[in-house]
Amino acid sequence: MSYNYDECVQSIQQHRQKAYEAAAATTPDLDALQQSMDGFASLSKNCPMTPLLWMQYAQDTKALMEGLWLMEKSATDDNAQQQQLVIQAKKEAYESSAGILELALIEFPGCALLHLYNLENIIAYICECGDIGSSNKVSSAFLKAWQSVGKGTHVNEGFIVSDMFRLFASFLLLRLSLVAKQQPSQSALIMDEICSLFDQWSRTPMGEGSNDEMMQDMDCLWEEACSLILSSYDEANESDKINTAKQLEGRKATLWASIDANRRITSSLTNILSSSENEIDVAMSSEGITLPWLSLFQTQQDQGMPDSKSFSSYLESLKQRNTCWDRIVLAETDGAAIRFLLGLGGAETSRSFLKAISYIRRNYQDLTRKGKARNGDDSSLLQDHVAGHGHDIIVSLYERAISECPTVETLWASYMKFLSEEYISTRDELKKGKQNPQDLQQKQSRIEHGLLSASRRSIRNCPYSSALFEKRMTTIGLVSINLEPDDISAVIKEAIELGFLTSNKEAMLHLRLVAIHVVKRRLLSLISLRSTGKDFDEDEAINITATKKQKSQKNSVMYQQLDTSVIEEVKDLIEDIRDMYDEAENYLFKSHATWVEGKVTFWKHRATSEAYVLCPIAKNDANDDMTDVNRSELQDKEAIRCFEKLVKAEKPSNPDSWMNYIRYVSSSHVHSYGGDNIFSQLHPDGFAAVPSVIRKTRGLYNRALSSVRKAGQSDNSIDSTQAEAGLNNDMFERNYDNSLLDLCREFLCFERAFGSEESLSRAQTLVRSKMAQWTAPPPQMITNGNEQSDDTHGKRKAVEEVPSIDAMEEDGDDEMPSQSRSKKTKVQTNLKQPKKTEGVHKVRIGKLEYPAHPYTIHVSNLSKETQDMDLVDVFRKEVGDIVHVKILREKKFGKGGHHSHGESKCAGLVQFEECFSVEKALLKDGTLDVGGKFIKIQRSHLPAVGIVPQGMHRVKPKGEGKSSKRNQIKKGSKLQVDTSEERMDCDNGGDVKSSKERGASNVETPSSISLSVLSFKPRNMKRKPILDTKK
Repeated sequence: MSYNYDECVQSIQQHRQKAYEAAAATTPDLDALQQSMDGFASLSKNCPMTPLLWMQYAQDTKALMEGLWLMEKSATDDNAQQQQLVIQAKKEAYESSAGILELALIEFPGCALLHLYNLENIIAYICECGDIGSSNKVSSAFLKAWQSVGKGTHVNEGFIVSDMFRLFASFLLLRLSLVAKQQPSQSALIMDEICSLFDQWSRTPMGEGSNDEMMQDMDCLWEEACSLILSSYDEANESDKINTAKQLEGRKATLWASIDANRRITSSLTNILSSSENEIDVAMSSEGITLPWLSLFQTQQDQGMPDSKSFSSYLESLKQRNTCWDRIVLAETDGAAIRFLLGLGGAETSRSFLKAISYIRRNYQDLTRKGKARNGDDSSLLQDHVAGHGHDIIVSLYERAISECPTVETLWASYMKFLSEEYISTRDELKKGKQNPQDLQQKQSRIEHGLLSASRRSIRNCPYSSALFEKRMTTIGLVSINLEPDDISAVIKEAIELGFLTSNKEAMLHLRLVAIHVVKRRLLSLISLRSTGKDFDEDEAINITATKKQKSQKNSVMYQQLDTSVIEEVKDLIEDIRDMYDEAENYLFKSHATWVEGKVTFWKHRATSEAYVLCPIAKNDANDDMTDVNRSELQDKEAIRCFEKLVKAEKPSNPDSWMNYIRYVSSSHVHSYGGDNIFSQLHPDGFAAVPSVIRKTRGLYNRALSSVRKAGQSDNSIDSTQAEAGLNNDMFERNYDNSLLDLCREFLCFERAFGSEESLSRAQTLVRSKMAQWTAPPPQMITNGNEQSDDTHGKRKAVEEVPSIDAMEEDGDDEMPSQSRSKKTKVQTNLKQPKKTEGVHKVRIGKLEYPAHPYTIHVSNLSKETQDMDLVDVFRKEVGDIVHVKILREKKFGKGGHHSHGESKCAGLVQFEECFSVEKALLKDGTLDVGGKFIKIQRSHLPAVGIVPQGMHRVKPKGEGKSSKRNQIKKGSKLQVDTSEERMDCDNGGDVKSSKERGASNVETPSSISLSVLSFKPRNMKRKPILDTKK
C-alpha cells in the first residue's frame, strides 16, 4: 500500500494536538483542523476506522464547520445577523457531525459509548438550535441504541446504558414542559412514553451499581413529570388537579409494582451473565483497553434534575457534556495514553467474547431443538430471556466484540458462520410455511443485510485474510437471488487493490477458483430449481422403472422443460465461468509461469468442471442443426483438452491426475462418443464406440504407468502456505506411493474385467516393473502386511515388500500364468506369514507405532479455556454422535491431589459412536473453529473412555498359562512342596487333600484376619510360620 496506517494516525493526532492547544481563549487552529480532516478523510476511504477515531473525526468536523461560520460573523456589525450566523454555524456543524456518526454506527453498531455520544450530539443540536420538531431523530437514535446494547450484552457497561435511559427521559421532560399547558392530549402521550421507557429500563440487565441507581432516577424523573402536569392547572381547576394527582399516584403504584417484578428477574439474570462479563473485563484489563468510565465522567455522576421547571433550565441540563467528552475526543487524559476503542483488542479479549457467545448460543440452540427440557431456575430465566431476544443478543454480543477487536480474523469468521446458519435456517422455515411468512421474510431480510454488512466490514478490517475474502464471495452467492459474476469478480479486484495478498500466489489462485465455484453453484442451482423445483444440493432417488406408483412417491422428481430466458441465462453463466478460467490461466502464465503446483491445481479444477458440468450442459445447449457427432465432440473436446493439460502440467505426472482422466474417459456418457448409428472413418458408430472406449482407457493406463514417477517428495502433506491459502487438494495430500498403488490396482481390475489373457499378462508385467521401486507408505496407513522379518537391507527387501499382484486384483484365488512372472520377483512360500493388516491405521509416538483406535481422534491446538462441552457441541453438529470427550490436563500434585483439575495441555480426545465419523472428522482438519482457534485433528491410539475393550481382559492370573522355563521351574518346585506336605499329613493320620481343596477350606475368620499381617510369608520361606498365641 502507498501509506502506513500507524504513521497516518500519528500524523492526525499531531495536527489535532496543535489545533486544540490554542483553543483555550479563542477558536481552534483551523489550518491544523483542516489538515487533520484531510487525514481522517483519506483514512476512512482506504482503511478501517476505530470507534474512537470516528468520534474524533466527528468532533473535528463540528469544530471546523463552526469556526468557518464564525469567521463570517466577525465580518459584520449587525447583532441580529451575527446571532443568525451563530445559529446557522451550530446547525451546519451538528449536521456534519451527525452524518459522520451515522457512518460510524454502521461500522460499529455494538459500541455503547458511540451510541451515547451520538444521542448526546443529536439532543445538543436540538437544544442549541431550538429545533424541537426534530424530536423523532432522538427517539429513532435511542431505539437503535437500545436494540444494539440494551439486551443484556453490556451488563458491565450498565452505566452507559443507564445514561442513555436517563438522557432520553430528560428529553421527554423537555418536551413535556413545552406542551403541558397548551396541549393536554400531548402530555398524556408523553406520559405514556415515560411509563413505557421505565418498563423497558427495568427489563434491561445491567450491573449492580446501575441497577441500584435505577429506582432513584425513576423517582426523580416521575416527580418532575407529575409536577409539570400539575403545574398546568390554575386555581379555578383545583378539583381537576386533585383528581389528576390521584390518578398519577395510582398509575405510579401499578407501574412500580411491575418494575419491582422486572427488577427481580433482571437481577437474577444479571448474576448469570456477570460471570462471562467479568472474564471479558479481566481480559480487556490485561490488554489495557478497558474504558475508565468513572474517571472520565465523574463530574456528571451526582447531578440531579434542575431546581426550576422552566424550559431554559431543561435545555441547560441537556447540553452536551463537553468537559467530559473532551477527555476522550481531545485526548485530555492527564498525559496517559488512550488505548480504549482503538481496535487494540487481541487474542485474549476475543477468546473471552467467543466463550460468552458460545454460552449464549448453546442455550439458543437448545431452545430451537424440539423437546429440550429446562433444568433449574437459573437456566429457565436465561432461556426465557434468550427465547425473547435470542438472535438479537448473539448479534449484539458479536458486534460489541468487533468494536473492541476489529482485527481478529477468527471473530469475523465465527460471526459470519452464525449469520449464514441463521439465514439458511430461516430460508428453510420460510419454504415449509409453518410460521407467519411475513415475520420470517422480515427476519430473513434483516439477517441478509447483517450478513452482507459483516462480510464487507471484515475484509476492510482484515484485508490480509484470504479466508474472509472467500467468505465475502460465498456470502454474495448465498443471499443473491440473481447473482452477477461481476459482483464476485469485484471482490478479487478489491483484494488486488488493497495489496495485502498480491504477494501470496497460493491465496490469489485460491480466491479465483472460489469465485468460479460460487458462479458454478449459481448455474447448477438455476437449472435444478427451474427444471425440478429442488435445489442441486438435495438428494434424489434413482427409479429404475417409471411406473405411476413410483411417480407419486415423495422422493421422485418431475422434470419440466426450461424456458428460453433461463436457457439464455445458462449460456451466459457458462461463458462467464470460462472467461473466469481464462483470466486465472492468464494470471498463472504471466505472473507464475514456473509454478507447477499452481498449474496442477488449476487444471484439475477446470478439467473437473468441464467434464461434469460445463461440457454436458453445453452439449444440450448446442444448436439443433448440429449432428450427433458434433454434439459429442463439443461435449468431450474441451474436457479432454483440460485433462491433457493436467497430466502434462507436472513432470513427472502424478498418479491421481491420470486416475481422474481415466475415470472420465471410461464413464458411461463417453460410450456414445461419435453419435448413435452414424458411421465415419474418424468416429465409431454406437456399436463400435464400446470397444473404442476400452482401447482408449487401456492406452491411458499405459501412458500413465510409463510417465508417472516419484518427484522426490520430502513431505507427505501440503506446505504451510498452501494450508493458509486453503489449497486442500487431494493431489497434495495423498502420498505418491498410495496413489501409485491405487492406479496399479485399478489397471489390473480393468484388465481382468475387460481384457484378455495376453493384455492381463502385459499389464501384470508392467505393474511388476513399476512397483519394483515402490516403497512402503507412511506409518499412518499399512496397505499390505506381507512384510518379511529378515533381509532388512538391499533391493531384495524392496522387491519382497511390493504388494503381490493377487492382492491388487479383485479375485486373488486364481494364480497367474507362470510365464508372466518376472525373474526378479521372489516366490513367497513361507507358510508362517503374518496376518494381513490391510487398512489398519497406525499412530507414531516417538520412534514407536501403535494401532489407531477406530472410534477416537486426537484434537490439538486448543485454547486453555476450552472445556469438554465445547468439543461436544462442535463435533456433534459437524461430524456425528459422540460417546465421550476428554480434555488432556497436566498432573497436579500437592494440595488437591488427583481431585483437582490441572492446567489444560491444549489437546483432547473425542470418541465417536461410529467408526466412519473418524474419517469424516479427519477431513475437517484445520477448518473447525473452537474457542477462536482452528484445531488440528489426528488419529489417536488411546480411547477417550477408560474402559478395557472386550477380549483384552486378563483371562488367567499372572504367571499361569505361560510356557517359559522360569515358570516351569517354579511350578515344579511348588509341586514338590505340595506333595511333601501331603505325605506329612498322611504320616500324622490326617486325610489327604489336594492343595486346591485345602485352599478352599481355609476360610478366613475374624481372628485370622486380624493376624493376617503377622502371618505374612517373607521371601525364601517355603511355609508360613506358626504363631502360638497362647504364650
